[in-house]
Amino acid sequence: MVSTTRRHFLASLAGAAAVRSPAAPAAADRQNVLFIAIDDLNDWIGCLGGHPDAKTPNFDRLAGRGVLFTNAHCAAPLCNPSRAAIMTGIRPSTSGVYLNSQPWRKSEVLAGAVTLPQHFMAHGYWVAGAGKIYHGRYPDPPSWHEYWPSQTQNRPRDPVPPNRPLNGIPKTAHFDWGPVKVRDSEMGDRKVVQWAADQLHRKHDRPFFLACGIFRPHLPWYVPEKYFDMFPLGRITLPEVKADDLDDVPPIGRKFANPEGDHRKVIQYGQWKKAVQGYLASIAFADACLGKLLEAFDASPYRDTTTIVLWSDHGWHLGEKLHWRKFALWEEATHNVFLVVSPGLTKSGTVCRRPVDMMDIYPTLIDICGLRKREGLEGISLLPWLKNPELEKERPALTTYQRGNHSVRTERWRYIRYHDGTEELYDHEKDELEWYNLAARPEYADLKRKLARWFPKTDAPNSPIERRRTGIA
Repeated sequence: MVSTTRRHFLASLAGAAAVRSPAAPAAADRQNVLFIAIDDLNDWIGCLGGHPDAKTPNFDRLAGRGVLFTNAHCAAPLCNPSRAAIMTGIRPSTSGVYLNSQPWRKSEVLAGAVTLPQHFMAHGYWVAGAGKIYHGRYPDPPSWHEYWPSQTQNRPRDPVPPNRPLNGIPKTAHFDWGPVKVRDSEMGDRKVVQWAADQLHRKHDRPFFLACGIFRPHLPWYVPEKYFDMFPLGRITLPEVKADDLDDVPPIGRKFANPEGDHRKVIQYGQWKKAVQGYLASIAFADACLGKLLEAFDASPYRDTTTIVLWSDHGWHLGEKLHWRKFALWEEATHNVFLVVSPGLTKSGTVCRRPVDMMDIYPTLIDICGLRKREGLEGISLLPWLKNPELEKERPALTTYQRGNHSVRTERWRYIRYHDGTEELYDHEKDELEWYNLAARPEYADLKRKLARWFPKTDAPNSPIERRRTGIA
C-alpha cells in the first residue's frame, strides 16, 4: 500500500499592443522563459512523495534547483479548461469553458483574451513552442511566432503496439497500457524535446519564451519496454483504497467517481497492478525526456539568464475513491506538479507548502520578467513566496469541475461544494487520503462559511460546445 507519510519524502529536499512600463528592464536584460508542461501528471514523483515506487531523478533534480510548490492545484481537473485557464489567466467560472469539448476561443470572454505567450510577444520576446501546451483540438496560432510540428498539429504522433487493447478490457478506447518495442527517439515526446533542445542551442537576438509540452503520462500508456522493466509487477505498490469510501460522498461526487465504470473493469480484468505499472513507466519515460531537455539547457548559453517553470495540468486517480482518470474534485485529481527555477531569485532546495493554483503562473511570470501588468488576471503573483516560502498566505487554491462545482484547498482543509449545495469537507492534518467527510458535522459550520467565501461569486454559462467525439487529448 502507498505510504501516507508523504512529508518524509519532502524532507529530503533541503494580439496585444502592450507598452513597456518605463520602470521595466530593457528587453535585452530580461529573463528568458523555458515553459515546460507535463500532461496528466499527479504527485507520483519522488520529490512529492506520492508513490514509493516512482523513479523520477530528473524531476527531483530540477525541483532541487529552485522552489517546489508541494500544495499546488489545477484550475480544472481536465485538459482543455485547465490549460485555457493557465494560458489566459481567466478561470472556468468566468469564461464558461468547463469541458474538453468547448473551443476556448469561442467563449465570449476568451475570444479576445491576450494569452500568456501573446503578452510576452508584445514585450519583444521571440515566442515558440512544441508539443502539447493547449488542449490538442484547440491550438492557438496567434499565440506563437513558431510552433513544431506545426501551428495546427501541435505534437507528433506516437508509435502504437499491434493488437490493441493490450489490457484485454473491451471498449476502452485509449484506456490502455503496455510496452512498445521502439527506441526512445521514435516517440513523439522525444522529438518534441529534441526540437526544444535545438532552440536552446540557437543564437537568439532577443529574449525568448520557449514552451515544451510533454504528453506522457497521458493515456494510452504506451512507452518503450525498458520503462516497464523498471517496475516489476511483483513489486508494484497499489494505492490505499477504502472499499466504502463513497458512502459519505454526495450523489454528484459518486457520479463523478463512477465506480462501476473504469474501476470495476480494472478489477474484473485483473489489471490494477499492470495499470499502475503503466502509469509509473510513462512517468519514468517523461522523466527521461525531461532529462534530455535539461541536459541541453545546462549546455546552452542561456542557463544563467532563463527562468524555468514546470507544471502539470492536473492530477490523476488510479483507484483512489474507486475512481480512475481526472474528472473529480478530490486530492488526486486536483493536486499537480509545479516548480520554479529563476536565477538570482529562487534558492536551491526550497519547498513552499502554501496552497497555490495554476492561475498564478501568468502574473508570476510577468513579475519575474518585469513585464507590464495585465488587468483581469484571476491569479496572484507568487513572487513574494518565491523569495520567502514561509510567508503566510490566506488565499487557498480553487478548482472547478463543470459548472457550479468547486473545491478550495488550504494547507489543512479541502472543502467541496456541488451545484446542488451538497458538500464534502476533509481535514488533511488527520485524513490525508480524504476518507472521512466532515461536512455534516455542526462544529464545522463556521469553518465552511469561511472557506466558502473563496468560491466564485458567479458561474458563467457554458460556452459553445463542439458537438462531436471529444477525444482524450
